Amino acid sequence: MGSMPRGIRITYYLYEVKDRSIGEYARGIESGLDRFLRLVNPDEYTLLMNFREILGSSDHAYVIELRDDVNRWFYLTKEAKGLEKPDASYEYEVGKKKGLEVVFREIAEGSAHKKWGVDKVSSVLQVILWGGFVLLGWLGYRNSEVTWIDNLLPLVLLLSGLIEGFRRGYKKKKKR
Repeated sequence: MGSMPRGIRITYYLYEVKDRSIGEYARGIESGLDRFLRLVNPDEYTLLMNFREILGSSDHAYVIELRDDVNRWFYLTKEAKGLEKPDASYEYEVGKKKGLEVVFREIAEGSAHKKWGVDKVSSVLQVILWGGFVLLGWLGYRNSEVTWIDNLLPLVLLLSGLIEGFRRGYKKKKKR
């Protein structure tokens, strides 16, 4: 098993197969891949261990999922060129070993493309806290009667740091 390099990127593509068999669709995907590993209906552990093998000492690899009503086929590869536009596409920046495990749990469970996740909620909380920080600072500066507000500013920064500490060891962003 290869060691995990610092700061790896995972590009995840999801293709929902509805109009033809998954095998026919897979042939089109395979033609756009150079070297790959195909896994059919894998569990989280199998997916993670095979990804680590294909990643090797590299810092970027692709996980391509084909899904129909019955099966889920995964392709693990280092390069993916000339593929058609996927139904969903995400890029993960993983900085911790635990983060890699969480990413593959999400992918294996099929929850990688849910609209609201921990990252989005924590980002919204961060924006609210920093907006409050700016507002409290402005109010404390403008009004001498509410100088007690300045005492709340360190609390806002502490809460922001705590929320950032709860992040799961990776960042996820939707690709366009």
